[in-house]
Amino acid sequence: MTDLINLNIDQDLSTDAMVAAIMPTLLTAIKQKAFVKGYEATDAEALGLVVSKFCEWNSETITEVAAQALEDSNFDALAADFRTSQAYMHLHSESINEIS
Repeated sequence: MTDLINLNIDQDLSTDAMVAAIMPTLLTAIKQKAFVKGYEATDAEALGLVVSKFCEWNSETITEVAAQALEDSNFDALAADFRTSQAYMHLHSESINEIS
């Protein structure tokens, strides 16, 4: 785990190279620390945990991260469908209603 603490990010790397350099180390550390001993968590489970914690368990932010990930992967139509889904609209309208 000390590699994660001493992690230096080379700012000259592309974003793809940064992700490739950092994420495997981060996900391995999360799998070791956050899941029950003996459970073989997947990368998706570990990344989901990272996203939920980073977004402070805010459903609106988490769903927007998912939509942005779809767009970044050039699944624009799927992202648009996701954003117009009833579940997405419900989550995002709830937060608007809380502000009103």
